[in-house]
Amino acid sequence: MHPDEETLARLALGEPVGAEDAAHAEGCASCQAFIAELAETLALVRESSGEELVAPPDSVWRAITDEVATDAAVPLSPVPAPAPTPPSASGSSGVDELAARRRPRFGWIAVAAAVGVVAGVVGTQVVPDLVSPQPQVIAQAQLDTLDTGTRGGEAELLSSRGRALDLRVQVKPLDPGDGYLEVWLINSDLKRMVSVGVLPSDATEQDFRVTRSLIDQGYVIVDISREQFDDRPQHSGDSLLRGSLA
Repeated sequence: MHPDEETLARLALGEPVGAEDAAHAEGCASCQAFIAELAETLALVRESSGEELVAPPDSVWRAITDEVATDAAVPLSPVPAPAPTPPSASGSSGVDELAARRRPRFGWIAVAAAVGVVAGVVGTQVVPDLVSPQPQVIAQAQLDTLDTGTRGGEAELLSSRGRALDLRVQVKPLDPGDGYLEVWLINSDLKRMVSVGVLPSDATEQDFRVTRSLIDQGYVIVDISREQFDDRPQHSGDSLLRGSLA
């Protein structure tokens, strides 16, 4: 007889089980496949433990509860029993039968085990993929014209996962002339600058991925310039809007 699913889950977690169950699982292809699949799921959960995790809103748990209740309430329609297949000499039909019997329940077992692992590592938090945290605005800049100081848009620095940040630029329609629009970050020393991307001429909002280290080094002045198709990577000097993140 195969060990029950709880015993196999303990083996996937590396916990001790009875000698008889351990010996059976070691020599059973179906049990080994089950353990390997569950272990892979748990490994993915453990890898995510270093991410910034958040507690899920009540709506997530209500949705899960409703889903389980719905599954439990749906009656199963009877289906004709398949014609019996004579077992092979190697007993492979028993393995297939066991795999088929376990498969519908494995998704919930994996989820339950995964939640248990996360709870053990980060307390009452959940895997971040279940609930994506909303980006937080950590700095803002008003973008004005350099000649008249007229406001033409704004920029926001948004937090993202890991060390990455998003620079969100929102502007009134800008005229690229015969060229194109480029977004820059200028250092506070006004001597160094880096290009973060091209703003499409018909776009009024665009996100650009930047590194946190770039901001930490003082690249906090947002500049939108008109550039020409001249194969020169340097700033043209034709700035349309500019503002400092604060």
